[in-house]
Amino acid sequence: MSQVGVGIIGTGYIATACHGPAVMASPSARLAAVLSRSEAGGRDFLRTFDASDARPYSDLDAFLADPEIELVVIASPDGLHFPQAAASLRAGKHVLVEKPIAVSEAEARSLVDLASAQGLVLASGYHLRCHPGHVALRERVRAGALGTIRHLRVMWSFPIAESNWRARSDIARWWSLSATGTHCLDLARWFADDLDDWAQFTAVLSNTRWQAPRDESAAIAAQLASGPTVEVLSSVQFEIYTRVEIFGDRGIAVCADTLGPEGGGEVRLNGERLDFTPGSPFVPQLAAVLGAIAGQGGPPADGMVGLRAIKDLELAAG
Repeated sequence: MSQVGVGIIGTGYIATACHGPAVMASPSARLAAVLSRSEAGGRDFLRTFDASDARPYSDLDAFLADPEIELVVIASPDGLHFPQAAASLRAGKHVLVEKPIAVSEAEARSLVDLASAQGLVLASGYHLRCHPGHVALRERVRAGALGTIRHLRVMWSFPIAESNWRARSDIARWWSLSATGTHCLDLARWFADDLDDWAQFTAVLSNTRWQAPRDESAAIAAQLASGPTVEVLSSVQFEIYTRVEIFGDRGIAVCADTLGPEGGGEVRLNGERLDFTPGSPFVPQLAAVLGAIAGQGGPPADGMVGLRAIKDLELAAG
């Protein structure tokens, strides 16, 4: 079977530590090109992976004209996601774009429509759906291990300096919400199998007392259309803390230190530790996207999931 040529946009942490290694680990993909702000930066990125056959670009049009690229992985700042994803789809490339897929509902809907019209795969980068512990737990939950889900609580704090690009209104929105909160909301929806409109939704953003350029913490209390209530806390105010709790009428599940790119941590189901093999969730995420390109099912999070996430972010931000 021929390998799918992958072009990566961006050379920051997520590209270097997560997406690049996932491509190199895949027998069904090869790193064909990278788009960086400078070709020198792109060459440094490719040397990291000893990808001597791949090409560095600093121009988007030239990058997208490369016939070796079939799948574009977009790992650039949020405000660049929409124009880069739209251009990639128009160029006939499949797209895996980091969350959030855009910075407005209109942009996200445009990407979904464009991918559909072009017959291309549009995947949104909610890699925590591919965490091996989360996957194992969700299978047990769907089999009835907790009975009916009544409540979900997801918390993720990750300190980010105000100098971070997420605090810049010209290339980003939502700060902590787009950094961690959107993953929290998506996980709650994913475990509950519910992508419908919320029955109730209230958000409190601490963007006045601390006088930050964007919200430093977001606390959300909501109810899914299917019934379960949801609590979400996302913050850049304090040190790393991650936890997922799922309460059913027949039991409780807890995920500790599972949020992030590593694919580790601990999962307990009704007090018992759930066995899973830790591993980067970006590897199975890419495998599923490649499978979707081959016509074997859909990606873990498609364009509609990305659109739903944007609608939730806009609702949370008010």
